[in-house]
Amino acid sequence: MKSDFAVSALGERLRAAREARGLTLDQLSASVGVSKAHLSRLESGDRQPSVGILVEVAAALGTRVSVLLGEDATGAPLATFAPDTPRLAAAGLEIAPGSGFPGSRALEALRVHVPGDREPPAPARHRGEEWIYVLRGVLDLEFDGLLHELRPGTAAHFDATRPHRFFAGGTLVSDSTGVPESTGVSESTGVSESTGADLLLVSADYRPEINSVQH
Repeated sequence: MKSDFAVSALGERLRAAREARGLTLDQLSASVGVSKAHLSRLESGDRQPSVGILVEVAAALGTRVSVLLGEDATGAPLATFAPDTPRLAAAGLEIAPGSGFPGSRALEALRVHVPGDREPPAPARHRGEEWIYVLRGVLDLEFDGLLHELRPGTAAHFDATRPHRFFAGGTLVSDSTGVPESTGVSESTGVSESTGADLLLVSADYRPEINSVQH
């Protein structure tokens, strides 16, 4: 996990991007559907944003998640991302940008590591679509209340406006019985596979920028 300094730096970049757009916290809150108090805590570094909130806020501010994570926003209209691109801790995940040339806003590609001991988050909903491709480990994707087990080489594409969340296979446990809803245990070896998962996450959305909306 990254230090508190990294979280603080993310908050500072969020504030700088918002102020550069000439937006108040109230205006940004109304655009992304996140409370003003929550946005304020993100900017002060008191809370780590989820992937969904990062995508929403970046789109509303006319920037990219990779820029909020610290990538240079200037340069040629081509960007490459090495395997050792630094990761940032956010909402219990380790995230590294995998897309974003200057001026690009149509999609966000992220490399995400989901630790095996990460607690399943509350379901998220946000505008756009998401595409997931599992690189390593077993990923449990809960979409619209149904659980889907994704193994390496498996892809999923879905409407991000519907409730969804993901976590390493075998981490979700029923509150009533204590029996895992998804065990993450291999039938052939009996060995737990809840050691985490690595995936590519692509979010895509198209909408007018805040300052261009007529009302």
